[in-house]
Amino acid sequence: MLAVSVAILALMALDLVFGGPVSSFDRAASEWLRGFAGPATMRAMVLVSALHAPRPIIAATLAVVALLLIRRRDRRAAVFVLLSVMPGAVLNALLKRAFERPRPDFGGLGHAAGDFAFPSGHVANSALFYGSLALLLLHRLDRRAARCGVVAASVALVALVGISRIVLGAHYPGDVVAAMAEALAWLALCAWATGMARRS
Repeated sequence: MLAVSVAILALMALDLVFGGPVSSFDRAASEWLRGFAGPATMRAMVLVSALHAPRPIIAATLAVVALLLIRRRDRRAAVFVLLSVMPGAVLNALLKRAFERPRPDFGGLGHAAGDFAFPSGHVANSALFYGSLALLLLHRLDRRAARCGVVAASVALVALVGISRIVLGAHYPGDVVAAMAEALAWLALCAWATGMARRS
């Protein structure tokens, strides 16, 4: 997973730098997706986006870490979650500064945001948070259906956050895909470093 995620992120970055087909397709795809959003959908997307802003994700991460330490006394799991989300968010900020892709100019949240677009911070942070929780649950579940449900739920939540960012005009689809690849790569690295990848 690490190698595939890094490869996808690298390809997306190269496409952005050299103006490849994905970057050219981004604006058309954004406009197409935004065309389906009515007033009720926009309100829902604003809520989804707000719930997955950096501060709520940090608060939720700290709450999970505290519960793991207090109730389960599972230090390795707590370190894994903390290491996945917090430094992962810093990595995302560094990547934004490295590429400095401007936000979309659709008149949405792009102008309100103070940083850059590539890769999406909301999506990366959400993927790191839900991905780390999913991995913890997968270690505690034996039934195949339950494990598949956990994976499906985490993927659906991250995808919803990604859609919200595109619909609100804060990001292009390429920013979302790159953020997912970045998060998966960092999660895989953290799982290996903390031994979570080898837990039964």
